[in-house]
Amino acid sequence: MPLIVILPLLAGGMGYGAGIWTGSGVKKLLVAGAMAGGVYATYRVLAKGGQ
Repeated sequence: MPLIVILPLLAGGMGYGAGIWTGSGVKKLLVAGAMAGGVYATYRVLAKGGQ
């Protein structure tokens, strides 16, 4: 991927991450749970074909 595409994506990801972890404790738990669920769902689809 060209550097001109990667840099804005990385900057956006870092800003998003910083915004998440500066919030309240409950929000952090909710966001972490949602991220973990998304990672698990992606794993299931990629590794096991969604079965």
